[in-house]
Amino acid sequence: MNLSLITQNGQFFFHAGLMALFIFGASVLFTTLIAIICGTLATLRPAAIRVPIRLVIEFFRDVPQVVSVFFIFFGAPVFGLQLGPLAATILALSLWGGANGAEIVRGGITAVPHHQFESARSLGLSPYAIFTAIILPQALLPIIPAYAGLCNILMHSTSLAALVGVVELLKSAQIVIDRAAYYEGGAPGLTVYGFILFVYYIAGLLMSAAISWLEKRFGQSRAEQRF
Repeated sequence: MNLSLITQNGQFFFHAGLMALFIFGASVLFTTLIAIICGTLATLRPAAIRVPIRLVIEFFRDVPQVVSVFFIFFGAPVFGLQLGPLAATILALSLWGGANGAEIVRGGITAVPHHQFESARSLGLSPYAIFTAIILPQALLPIIPAYAGLCNILMHSTSLAALVGVVELLKSAQIVIDRAAYYEGGAPGLTVYGFILFVYYIAGLLMSAAISWLEKRFGQSRAEQRF
């Protein structure tokens, strides 16, 4: 393995990593907003609101991420939207993640016993107070593990941006390999892709540790509230 190839392109990989981190952060942000709004609306009683939301959620959940990226990147101009590769990737991942996140939020809300709603209404609380003070804290416990898993998938899905030309980690690896093979000869794919694999592995470990800490922290706070 020619590890000098990694050190020589360290700055290039660093900037590519920052791009991947930006895609991940933006995707999680928009995914969370979509998930909260659509997941909450999907629990409402009026069918005129609930049914269309559920249909949209199922559509984006059933479409593979790579298809969504290509469809939005190449299809947006048809609808008058000029989206660059970065924006198209973030939008595609956010729609897919938002749809799956909405189902997670919906499941968490519906897991709260119905008598909690009725008891809160009998106390004269407003719908907003019921949701924020009573329903949401109880729904978070089943939501957090599943939503954390969704965020982990989104982190790995940032590599799809390479398919439309965004220079993130995977694309940077392809560029370095092509450049090294052209100027120096040989096949440095194992070294470079091994390095990218290691970076994603470390990122996954850090995220898993953060998720475990969050679950323990939230579990402790819930236990303290009971006593």
